[in-house]
Amino acid sequence: MSVIERTASEAGHDEAELGPAKFQSLAHISLPCRDLEEGIAFYVDVLGGELRALGPIFASVRLAGANVGFGTQGCSFINDSAEYPHIAFYLGADELAHTRRWLMQCEIPVSNLWTRRGKEVLMFLRDPSGNVIELFCKDGFKDADKLPVGTSAGHGQAVNIDELRYTTWKRPKTQRSRVVVRDK
Repeated sequence: MSVIERTASEAGHDEAELGPAKFQSLAHISLPCRDLEEGIAFYVDVLGGELRALGPIFASVRLAGANVGFGTQGCSFINDSAEYPHIAFYLGADELAHTRRWLMQCEIPVSNLWTRRGKEVLMFLRDPSGNVIELFCKDGFKDADKLPVGTSAGHGQAVNIDELRYTTWKRPKTQRSRVVVRDK
């Protein structure tokens, strides 16, 4: 009998249901990556992440307080036309407009801006490996109420996810630090 089976049988049927434990925080998100250096260039140089771990098949960056890891082996890549799974980041109105222009300078395709209720503004893009990223501005974006409207699944309604795939892009001239910064 395994440890898990023993623990389950020792709990018995008389014990009250425990329910879930309270998690402390999100540790990290891991994504598939076609090329590690390209992933680092995208998440560090384009999105502004800080390199946190680096190995031969895995790297991790801290971005907006979250650890985003990406690996090149043992991966499952997202299917064409899939909006889910994706990761999302909150930005202010000015930061969203700035990031949109910056991504276009880097020749990274971005979706049109869209809304769900006329107050918030969303935009999708993909990293070079095809992982979908949503940028979300909660409020304060001028004329948000005039943007195309979509539901919680915006693909096919307000945006076309398929138009965001790319194989080449323009890397920034300035390469940010590749020094790994470890947690204290």
